[in-house]
Amino acid sequence: MSAMARGATARWAPIGVLAAGSVGTMLAATIVNVALPSIIGAFGLGQDQAQWLSTAFLTSSTGFMLLNTWAVARFGMRRTFAAAMCVFIMGSAIGATSSGLETLVIGRVMQGAGAGLIQPMAMLLIFQSFPENSRGTAIGIYSLGVILSPAFGPVVGGMLIDWADWRIVFVATVPLALAAIPLAFLFLPDSQANGRPGARRAPRLDWQGLVLVIAAIALTLQGLAHGHREGWDDMGAALRLGGAAVAAGVFLVWEHAHPFPVLNLRLFANAGFVLAGLVILLTGLAIYGSTYLVPLFVQLVQHYSPSGAGEVLLPAGIAMVIGFPLAGRISDHVDARWLLGAGVAMFGASMWLLSGLSAATGWTTMAAFIALSRIGIATVMPAANASAMRQVTPEMLAFAAPAATFLTQAGGALGVAGLSVLLQERAAFHADALAGLVTQANGQAVEALETMRAGLAEAGFDPSAAQIGAQQQLASSMWLSAQALAFRDCFFAIGLAFAALLFVVPLIPQGRGHEKPSKTGSAP
Repeated sequence: MSAMARGATARWAPIGVLAAGSVGTMLAATIVNVALPSIIGAFGLGQDQAQWLSTAFLTSSTGFMLLNTWAVARFGMRRTFAAAMCVFIMGSAIGATSSGLETLVIGRVMQGAGAGLIQPMAMLLIFQSFPENSRGTAIGIYSLGVILSPAFGPVVGGMLIDWADWRIVFVATVPLALAAIPLAFLFLPDSQANGRPGARRAPRLDWQGLVLVIAAIALTLQGLAHGHREGWDDMGAALRLGGAAVAAGVFLVWEHAHPFPVLNLRLFANAGFVLAGLVILLTGLAIYGSTYLVPLFVQLVQHYSPSGAGEVLLPAGIAMVIGFPLAGRISDHVDARWLLGAGVAMFGASMWLLSGLSAATGWTTMAAFIALSRIGIATVMPAANASAMRQVTPEMLAFAAPAATFLTQAGGALGVAGLSVLLQERAAFHADALAGLVTQANGQAVEALETMRAGLAEAGFDPSAAQIGAQQQLASSMWLSAQALAFRDCFFAIGLAFAALLFVVPLIPQGRGHEKPSKTGSAP
């Protein structure tokens, strides 16, 4: 094998291993979404309880990815990767055998912890091992595998649920995680310092910072769910949200003083990193939030089967297969801000189109709108991550990679939780508004009620039962309309938040290049 071929293998093989692990773990992030209606029915859960199956994963993965820098320095990349896969597999087994919400959430927390530990590794390796003019390509190809997981997760999950049972979605990706463990020992570097003599001792774990950031995220999500369920003036909601603010404040003070923090706040002294990070944060909200909403909409409003809910996302996945490598390649040769602007505009347009959905919207139209959104995401993500990493010095790369990934997951966790609350609040609002229209003065409502009553009477119902049945049918129809309107509001809110990035993108500096990697592919 030539030196050039050996160099390419040394660069790409570790990325392939990390991509396999990421696909296996991140499929679990969204594969459960299409199972939510089945789980709700199996355990008699409310929607605010069921959303914890999504947010528990995202909360755990968001916190534990900040542990990556310490774990790699302490145990080496391959051992950290293998341990993360084992935790993920155990969490999958717990979820699949759960008998209640509590054990389901524990399983999701363990799945998220395993996923979070490995997420930042690829970005770090890419900036250590690839030359400046090919990093965008590498990020695009790696991101393709990671982001296809949310895209195809509902497809795979829907088919599996129709074929077997909702429990299978918890273990569907375990074979891929098992296969990735031996590959890690073959191809991943032993440590961040590549085992070089005289490498510095691993720093002490900042476990206090890790606990504080997880507490802040968890209390925020709990506060949002509790406030919706019990009312925003309820003391429980105020205590949870207040506790989240306190935990976040203490976290910032603690991280500022710690010599090796889980989140290095020096990164945020760089305005360029902050701006690129804002794009990454809202991209996480966009991808996870929209992936949470779409399967629910087509099942609850349009009455799709779980497999049908997944299939509506299939064209979007194909669009991403083409878009991610292409966008990554282009980002190596043009100003990333052009890609960011184009991607933001496409995603914002797609959300505006989705904000006009109804129960009668056809499959083709729905799939096309979602595909446009994924083309936008595919255009934004490689450029945003590359822009963020280019803002920092080489010695800060080990901190920047987990921080950038943390922002993606934090946006996803807060986005799913916030949208879950917004969806329910807006559905209740529209239901009340529609109920207020059902009066004797509203000719359309009276006519609809009379048509339903007459239909039931013709079917053999006595007058009293026909009247009650007609009222129930009208109430059900109004609730369906209220849900559809609430979903439209949520899509519009995502689009509005993302469109605001058009004012941010031009302010992001081009950033600095970093030293080219050595011939062995090790960090400089």
